[in-house]
Amino acid sequence: MTRSRLAVASLSAAALGIAAVLVPTASIAEPITETPAASAQVIWADATGDFVYSELNDGQIELADEWRWTAPLGAPSSSLADFGAFGENGFTANGSSPVAFVHGVAPVSGSEAEAFLEDSATNAGEQVLTGVFVVVPDSESSAAIPVQAVDGLRGADTQWLFIGDGAPLSTPDFATALEQIDAEIAGYFVIFPGQAPTLPESPEEPEVPQDEEPTLELRAAPEAFDDIPTFEELLTAQGTQVALRAAVPDAAGIASFRIGDLTTYFTPQPTAALALSSASITVAQATTTGFTVRGSGFAPGEIVSSGIGTGAMGDSLPDTFIADADGNVSGTIVLPAAWAAAGDYFIVLVGESSSQVASSALAITGAAPVAVPVPGEATYTG
Repeated sequence: MTRSRLAVASLSAAALGIAAVLVPTASIAEPITETPAASAQVIWADATGDFVYSELNDGQIELADEWRWTAPLGAPSSSLADFGAFGENGFTANGSSPVAFVHGVAPVSGSEAEAFLEDSATNAGEQVLTGVFVVVPDSESSAAIPVQAVDGLRGADTQWLFIGDGAPLSTPDFATALEQIDAEIAGYFVIFPGQAPTLPESPEEPEVPQDEEPTLELRAAPEAFDDIPTFEELLTAQGTQVALRAAVPDAAGIASFRIGDLTTYFTPQPTAALALSSASITVAQATTTGFTVRGSGFAPGEIVSSGIGTGAMGDSLPDTFIADADGNVSGTIVLPAAWAAAGDYFIVLVGESSSQVASSALAITGAAPVAVPVPGEATYTG
């Protein structure tokens, strides 16, 4: 496993008050109603064993190419199960103490950031915070800066709290800001606050002159980072999110997280299944009208390919399907002439993003019965 040893900074800032007034207490976003295309890779992290504990010492944590969890020093336990539980709607924190999930990525440069974030989306409760870690390789510290998404990840429409005391940046502006200071995205996080504080009323956002690019301030005044909330301070803040799929997480829970090439579902991993319209058909039927397949247990929006095989060999089929919002597929498969032979086979469906596999047996018999005329005397009238 490739790992990137990056530290999450514990920057000095009285940032909680500043962060709180910029984070709305109610979602300003419209829910996603269409099923987005699946990312290149889909995984399920639906049990405590899918997370590696990483201790948070002096605000620093190691980021790796895997899901990890952490909690502030002094937390009552080092078991994730003591902070929350996994269920049908994903992971739900119990509020006993703040807890966070973190995941590292190969460095994403500013020029690559917009594409990396383009299809990002989360399905989390109103108390859950999400965001990315940013590192400036040429800076004195190699520690990463946590940058919060104001209203959850929503691709180009995401608003980022990157300038401590400035207006939130859109994803394109955020990417430009990263490029200007030669910064990189090093990972991402999900934070479940413990006892959520009562936030002050949000003041009006500071006006930004139309002829001034707010990102230009970063190169000239890097001290703007001083007002960005630290990772530990974000553990006690609040935010709002947007739906990615049908699961409805609790206020302090998360069902899914999509960013870059990876979508993670915190809901139970389904068992893929396949049903055929008939378990036995003739050669003629298999190569003309075909048979109907109904599959379930795939990732929403992913491409599902098909195949056929025997006990000794197999082959892919040209028929592909796209899973709906519930992970179901249906359609008709007509076998190519190369497989037009009687025998016992199995039909397979494979999720190209999730690697979910389902199969079902199919018996192909000889030619279809042909009607045979019955000899007899004909009677004519008229």
